[in-house]
Amino acid sequence: MSMWEAVLLGFVQGVTEWLPVSSEGVITAVHAFAFDNEVADSVAFALWLHLGTVFSALVALRREIVGVVGDTLRNPLRPTRMAIYLVAATLISGAVGFPLLLGIDELSGGIGAAAMAVVGALMLVTGGLQLRRKQGGNRTREDVTLLDAALTGIVQGLSTLPGLSRSGLTVSALLARQVDRREALVLSFLLSIPASLGAGLYSAYDGEIYTSGSAIVAVVVAAAVGFVTIRGLMTVAERVNFGLFVVVVGLSIIGGALWQGLS
Repeated sequence: MSMWEAVLLGFVQGVTEWLPVSSEGVITAVHAFAFDNEVADSVAFALWLHLGTVFSALVALRREIVGVVGDTLRNPLRPTRMAIYLVAATLISGAVGFPLLLGIDELSGGIGAAAMAVVGALMLVTGGLQLRRKQGGNRTREDVTLLDAALTGIVQGLSTLPGLSRSGLTVSALLARQVDRREALVLSFLLSIPASLGAGLYSAYDGEIYTSGSAIVAVVVAAAVGFVTIRGLMTVAERVNFGLFVVVVGLSIIGGALWQGLS
């Protein structure tokens, strides 16, 4: 891999990880078809690049992370709702997503496309409801419940399927539960840390450990661009009607389902 290819792939990962598109799908497509690599190798490299966006989330959300860890250590017998939410959602996400990751090659294209189409249709309904509301939700990170954790954990696990956006689905689920726009982004991005770390480590466990200079550069670029993208989204969160965000998620998922079903 040339250095400019590494920079391009890192840039794409840093942006798409936080937008309502499947970063894994985009990276796989670019790496496999634009740069003439095997699809299996491209999927592994896409998982590897998640290590970069883990770092960007850790840096961008360092205050939130220090806060929730500090509160838990000070009073471990009475963890905050946010701490309970993050742990529960992560466990549920792993329970749903890991079996899908192991069996992704065995899933038929028809089943995958049908599941994607259903999810996309539900996102369109959610987005339409959001667009009709003049005000967003007002629930904060300290109002989240186990039901919120279950919903976001399930959709994050489902995002293992090709074409499904992790950030798009988790933010959409939180918005549907009347969580404040900026708070929904924070919670979604925090949930990405264990998920992305797990994806990167799985790539390493599967034998795809990248030690070349270009592969390291790609991770570094993904981290830097990811940090800028997170901060930018946080800045515009209160100015944007996220119903449009959810509609874009739904349309992109349905488009991916049609593409997968026809290919």
